Amino acid sequence: MSENQADVTRPIERLELIAAILLGLAAIATAFASYQSSLYDGRSVENYSRSNKTATEAAAERSRAIVAMARDNSVDAEAMRLILEGDGAPSPAAEERNYAIATYLYTRQMSESGYKALGLPPEARKIAEAPSVSTDVEQKATALQEQILEKAMEKDLAGDENYRKEMLAQSHALFDESEKYFKLGQDANETGDKFQLIAVIFAIGLFFGGIVQVFRNDRVRRAIISVSGVFLIVGTIYMLTLPLIFS
Repeated sequence: MSENQADVTRPIERLELIAAILLGLAAIATAFASYQSSLYDGRSVENYSRSNKTATEAAAERSRAIVAMARDNSVDAEAMRLILEGDGAPSPAAEERNYAIATYLYTRQMSESGYKALGLPPEARKIAEAPSVSTDVEQKATALQEQILEKAMEKDLAGDENYRKEMLAQSHALFDESEKYFKLGQDANETGDKFQLIAVIFAIGLFFGGIVQVFRNDRVRRAIISVSGVFLIVGTIYMLTLPLIFS
């Protein structure tokens, strides 16, 4: 082979080698970007599922709290009615009976949060829940009854905003958690779309690298290889700006 023939052959082999390298890199980069996109899509679905599950739990907890508040308000209203009737009872026995029932409603039928919101003595509730009591404890319970009835008449449970917030606090926390998971799902979905775009950019670079062999003119080949390289570089730079995950 003459020296002139060698000079003609050498650049053609170099261009083919560069094109082959670009094809390999573009293929690997395309596969990796698609892999990242699929991982983010999976994470997005997972977070959306968590968001839906937590939202369902939050709705159930809110319903439970609303039912409990309605029951507490009903207990409070009935107990206040009994206290007022006891104040105007025609006999000491009727008065004592009304007071006893009102005390029972507060200490045994009202929720812990409602009892606490009314500021009623906690020791009275403990005595009422005890399986058996001594004479001294009975005397103490009788002394606490007056305190319970007085405090209960001083406060309106239905209008207590702090009580309402406490009862709904758990459902609000669950709704906030659901919103957090939903936002994470949106972010993951958006990032997955970006990786899918990067995969398209790499695929375009792969296309240009693949058609190099169709042309015989070295200038055209160099131009096509340059375009392929630009897409590969742009896609790589864009991909490096995004967080990578591997599980």
